[in-house]
Amino acid sequence: MRTRREAPETLLEALVLALRACDTAPDGMVRPAAILWTDPKRQWLPLKSILLQRLPELIVLGDYDPASRTGPAIWIRCVVERTLENPEIPEDRVPVVYLPGVARQDLRAGEDCPAALIPLVELMYQGTLWLQRSGHDWTVTAFLTSPQGLELDLARDQDTLEALARALREVAETPVARLRGRRLEAEDFDRLLSSDVVRDLLRWMSEPAKAKEQMGPQRWAAFCNQCRAQFGLDPGKDGEIAAGERLGRGEGPWADVWERFAEAPRAYPGIPDLLRRSKPQKLFLERSRWPNFNEKDEEAVRSALAGLQGLSHAEACQKLLELEQQHAERRGWVWSRLGLSPMAAVLEPLARLAGAARSALGGSTPGEIAKSYMEGPWEADAASWEAIALAPAADEALIKDAVRILLQPWLDESARAFQRAVGSHPLPGKGEQEPVAAKPGMCLLFADGLRYDVGRRLAGRLEERGCRVRVGWRWAALPTVTATAKPAVTPAADVLAGGQLPEDFTPSFFESGKPADTATLRAAVEAGGYHVLDSEHDKCPGSGDALGWGEAGALDRRGHDLGEELARHIEPEIERLVERIMKLFDAGWTSVRVVTDHGWLLVPGGLPKVDLPKHLTVSRWKRCAVVAGESQAGALSMPWHWNAAQRFATAPGIACFNASPSYAHGGLSLQECLIPDLLVERGGGITPRAAIRSVTWRRMRCFVEAESTGGTVIADLRLEQANGKSVVASAKPLDHDGTTSLVVNDDYEDSNLALVLVDQDGNVLAQRKTKVGASS
Repeated sequence: MRTRREAPETLLEALVLALRACDTAPDGMVRPAAILWTDPKRQWLPLKSILLQRLPELIVLGDYDPASRTGPAIWIRCVVERTLENPEIPEDRVPVVYLPGVARQDLRAGEDCPAALIPLVELMYQGTLWLQRSGHDWTVTAFLTSPQGLELDLARDQDTLEALARALREVAETPVARLRGRRLEAEDFDRLLSSDVVRDLLRWMSEPAKAKEQMGPQRWAAFCNQCRAQFGLDPGKDGEIAAGERLGRGEGPWADVWERFAEAPRAYPGIPDLLRRSKPQKLFLERSRWPNFNEKDEEAVRSALAGLQGLSHAEACQKLLELEQQHAERRGWVWSRLGLSPMAAVLEPLARLAGAARSALGGSTPGEIAKSYMEGPWEADAASWEAIALAPAADEALIKDAVRILLQPWLDESARAFQRAVGSHPLPGKGEQEPVAAKPGMCLLFADGLRYDVGRRLAGRLEERGCRVRVGWRWAALPTVTATAKPAVTPAADVLAGGQLPEDFTPSFFESGKPADTATLRAAVEAGGYHVLDSEHDKCPGSGDALGWGEAGALDRRGHDLGEELARHIEPEIERLVERIMKLFDAGWTSVRVVTDHGWLLVPGGLPKVDLPKHLTVSRWKRCAVVAGESQAGALSMPWHWNAAQRFATAPGIACFNASPSYAHGGLSLQECLIPDLLVERGGGITPRAAIRSVTWRRMRCFVEAESTGGTVIADLRLEQANGKSVVASAKPLDHDGTTSLVVNDDYEDSNLALVLVDQDGNVLAQRKTKVGASS
């Protein structure tokens, strides 16, 4: 699976990715107006010039210099609000505002805020701050060592920290792989500042004029002498074309130069073009070293994919598998990491799709078909949207056509087999599946339209974050539309029923007869003893037996809005769900159970269409309909989940009624009916345990007594809730006797606080509400 970003090769790349990761919008929220990056000790300032090149959305607080995207606070506000023609911030990027010399506390509103920063205060509320999970500013040391950064092993002595500061620019562009596997000390960073002829050679080959100018006459002369001695090349006389040819051949000492280039090719952006210009006319060359060969192979794949149109489904599947066998190795070439092999990349999911779609799903009952699907063919569905998501804009139509050719026949055949199985072995109706309920300390998280394959991908992401995930499944309520299927996976399902089939498929409450809409469902869930959460307030009540209900995700809404373009939004939706789940853990919930209402069909170019005259129906949806009276609609007839005596019409196969949308649900296919049910828990090895025994205040100092086992436990005071920002200068580990003390400044004297005990990864182990002066 290759739709996710490659791991960062350098500190610089990791920093860019981390800043851009702040450009997220929780469900129902708008994107931040700006990303504020506070740096009170100006530690990151040496990287300003290279970051301005890598981050076109970066603007910097400082003296007015619009050419370098730098200026005072009022100018920054104008840039963020896009009222100035220059500098031009890319439309698809949220501005990143770098604030050297400014701490997060400096931006607080009120008379204490420095006058020069007042124009930025409002951006704290319209935007977001790039901070550690603890709420502290990101220092260089923290980013290098944190699990949320590069997780390097760094000595903390003063000599090492000073050497790191001196060499920061070199560290930023050094391959991370060269920094791993040992404890980094002062001499490691000092060595980066010493002469490195291979690095200098690659920089010169990438940008000859710029590199020569930066070296200056004396260093340039020394560099040429070193190159003559070590590589048999005089940069001044032989030129970069000769160097490019020797790099591509990789013979003798040039093998080491190629290896250094391949370690971090994005650090030398001019070398691919140099190699194109340097390629000799020899017949026998190492193909992986020359971008020209890679580009020729890319065109061959495009031609082969265009030729799928004239093949049968079986022949098209076989052709994809052959192409994958021929071109898979190119994904290991350096050109793939530079984004120059998009066809080689997209062949991987296309081949998975072809391999799974060659065979029909086995089984004669819905359960047997589901078992067959979950053993591997679900990858076909995942591969279909992953291929579209990987498609470059210029090749998007070509890739979508290939996906449709491979996917649609298999989907339709599988859906018809499933419909036959359901006809003789009906899916469970009301009360025939285990009800959805939380256990103490658990939050139920409803994710709208979480199809089974997307649920499996979500489980994989959570496991990568150290969670334990149990992947279960259940059947969606029929028809597979939100109005029917969502109430069936709420804790209120047992107080609902269906009478006459309504045109919108919504069940009603037993006692009141009211329809189960968003408001009434929420009220019923709350009446059942659940704390109903929103995306901004996920905190777990202090007791360990609390039950939670939350909602997240926008897959279904995006599918209806975007059609086949949904494919490019699935990965970001998965990442948002991961962050929401981790946020629930940070807020104190011990486990999260993810449930959903229905899946969906997605076929680029549109699903097939069947006619269902409107006058025969009370309501007609994409894949289901309420038939009028005793009309004979000529469609499949299925029982309504909430009242089996009431039946609805559903389209055959993967067809839609009277339209050909790319995205649809409401019908009877495995993709719509088989839904994931995930139980997520914090993972890890030996997890520390902790309990707060007492909290005592003396003026602004909080004295903590606790019990803990299993490892280091850290105490912190946070604003309002367990995942709020820290209000202490530094969190402290518990002493051997379980005690510690924390000091809060006067700004928080009247604030509601939460004392939290966390492990070294920041996982909340215990929490208690408190306030300055209160004791418990």
